[in-house]
Amino acid sequence: MTSGFATVSGTVLAAYISFGAEASHLITASVMSAPAALCYSKLTYPETEEVIATKESIQLLKSEYSSALDAASKGAAMALELVLGITANLIAFISLIFFLNGILSWLGFLVGYDGDSVWTIEQAVGYVFMPISFIMGVPWDESEMVGKLIGIKTVVNEFAAFKEMGKMVLTKRTKMIATYAICGFSNPGSIGIMISALSVLMPKKRSAITSTVFRAFIAGEIVCFMTACIAALLIPEDSL
Repeated sequence: MTSGFATVSGTVLAAYISFGAEASHLITASVMSAPAALCYSKLTYPETEEVIATKESIQLLKSEYSSALDAASKGAAMALELVLGITANLIAFISLIFFLNGILSWLGFLVGYDGDSVWTIEQAVGYVFMPISFIMGVPWDESEMVGKLIGIKTVVNEFAAFKEMGKMVLTKRTKMIATYAICGFSNPGSIGIMISALSVLMPKKRSAITSTVFRAFIAGEIVCFMTACIAALLIPEDSL
């Protein structure tokens, strides 16, 4: 789960590139984040029990399908269940974000806030990520913009974050660091997708999935930050 939150799929890279992101940084970010996710997930959820399974004890299960036609039919039914579950969870999590944004806007109206933009969760989270952006190597005068990008990626999705980054005027180094920091699927919608997909594949493990998915979400977010820090450390400014 951590690896899923810390990386992106190849099918969406073209969209990110169209927004101005460097293809080399996107691919490198996913390659770096995959092993980092494995290591960090072991830190956040260490194995405390001795593994007793060996290659000799693993038995190949006999197929439960009577024929290829039976397998295709049941596979189609399972795929439909998976798609419906993902759709329902996406609607639920995205609706929750819009609901919370509506509450923040209403609270702003109560206190007389009449700014150019309404209060949103991604805006508030962006301010929280400002010092983290600075620690990753972003100059302080650009930390607010990078923090905003991370906030959008965390609350909405990385697609919206890359789209917003394409509109910003950032230095090459800052843009590179931001690309590594937001190159991951750690957002509420992906939590719903993860729960639905794994619950259909492993229905008996649903309670374990739901109890650890948020921890995996946080771990995936931190892995993206670690990858950005390593990139900022290893890539000199004059090479961009």
